[in-house]
Amino acid sequence: MLKINSIIMQIIINIIIPQIQFFPIQMSNYKEQAEKLYKAMKGIGTNEEAIIEVASSHSAEERLAIAEAFLGLYGDSLEKYLKKELTGNLEKLMVPLFKGRYSMWAQYINEAIKGAGTDEQLLIEMIFLLNDSDQQRVEVEYRRLFGKDLKTAVENDISGGHWAKLIRAWLHAKNDSGADPEKIADDLWEAAKGAGTDEQVFMSILANCHPALYKAVCDKFIMKYRKDVADIIKKEFSGKSEEAFLSAHYSLFDRSIAAARQIKLAYKGAGTDEMQLIRATVLFSDRVRGNDLKQAYKVFGDVLKDTKKDLNGKFEKAIISLWQM
Repeated sequence: MLKINSIIMQIIINIIIPQIQFFPIQMSNYKEQAEKLYKAMKGIGTNEEAIIEVASSHSAEERLAIAEAFLGLYGDSLEKYLKKELTGNLEKLMVPLFKGRYSMWAQYINEAIKGAGTDEQLLIEMIFLLNDSDQQRVEVEYRRLFGKDLKTAVENDISGGHWAKLIRAWLHAKNDSGADPEKIADDLWEAAKGAGTDEQVFMSILANCHPALYKAVCDKFIMKYRKDVADIIKKEFSGKSEEAFLSAHYSLFDRSIAAARQIKLAYKGAGTDEMQLIRATVLFSDRVRGNDLKQAYKVFGDVLKDTKKDLNGKFEKAIISLWQM
């Protein structure tokens, strides 16, 4: 009898248990969300509201896990289903939302430098939104996706100009947090005053200041010289260099404002730059949302009002929901 029981136990241990799948609570939830998405796209008609709800109630990392759970459950990629069931800007928004923040960041950078010419505006946008920790993860994804070193790929694609030099400096930033804010503020003032601008001073400060130090520098600057550093940059630089130095400024000064600024830039002018808005949403809508976004956007206006003015339909609903406006 003992021998039979022992044999049964061995069967349970060696054959039955390995076939049982144990899902952690989180994985179980990802499966549930994947099932929600499948049901939203199954049969005649698509429940776009349900897709928006799943996307807006999860972080970028969670959405990627949901996409992986979807593939495991249905043997087809979520991307394939979304492309089949959605159209227009809603499709262009939802597909990258479920592909992972760092994967998309790497792809956006590659998009800027691939082919014969460089999309300098896109490259400036993507590079200066990077902080140290994000850059490390984007570099890993870039090598995985494209088999190349990100810094080398970018540096080989850009030429001269102050904006290009600032990109190189930013990618190799030292982030010195021990310097004296007042001394740096004085250096900035000296670099800007008079007939010419010492661009190298601006470049060195932007590339080597830790965010907390840079914020202190800006506070000292406005206290001592009654001027905002952003206004000085606008006065001293133009074209792509102005955009690059401003982007670096806002990214160091307050990343929430930097993200909010991307929304404002998408709404600026005669038409809406939907792709810029989509990129900002993919990269930052789970980081800066709700009251944080509204406060950050106050520098530029009223985010909900601007969104309702520029967008419509399901795309508008998705943007408002994702940013929790």
